[in-house]
Amino acid sequence: SAFESFLNKIQEKVKTENSEPIELVLAGDIFDFDGVNQLPEKKRFRMNWLEKRRGLNPEERKSRYKIKLIIHDHPIFFRALGNFLRSGNRVIFIIGNHDLELHWPSVQRAILNSMQLTPAEESRVRFNNWFYISNKDTLIEHGNQHDSHSNCQNPINPKIRGPNKERIRLPFG
Repeated sequence: SAFESFLNKIQEKVKTENSEPIELVLAGDIFDFDGVNQLPEKKRFRMNWLEKRRGLNPEERKSRYKIKLIIHDHPIFFRALGNFLRSGNRVIFIIGNHDLELHWPSVQRAILNSMQLTPAEESRVRFNNWFYISNKDTLIEHGNQHDSHSNCQNPINPKIRGPNKERIRLPFG
């Protein structure tokens, strides 16, 4: 894949220049949870009529189901990231407006598990809310907070308590 080739090429360049390990920053919307509208074949959880038409709500169990589908459909991406991390590099996920469901710990765990990493390799993966400061001098944001249709009311902790369950408050956009 092009992504896997890109990672291999930048690693080769770093090796020839004897540089430090690479910090790959994935600046949001890496996973489009909104685009997952496939429903489970077996009834795993309650779904209202709207979920059956537009996709599952952003509740933790349902978000975990969605990330498992994403992982299943993109094995090359996760294999490439895993190999990149095993080479001593770092990966930073900045959470964007289309992948706010990365706030769930079990969704993050599913991503880490998909790459079959050791605890040391896992320590080089970060999931950041909204923005990241790289090398103490470079601000990297997804950018949705600057768009009135896509910004989150609370990008640090977008979880809200509904009548029965906790869920992620998704922005309009």
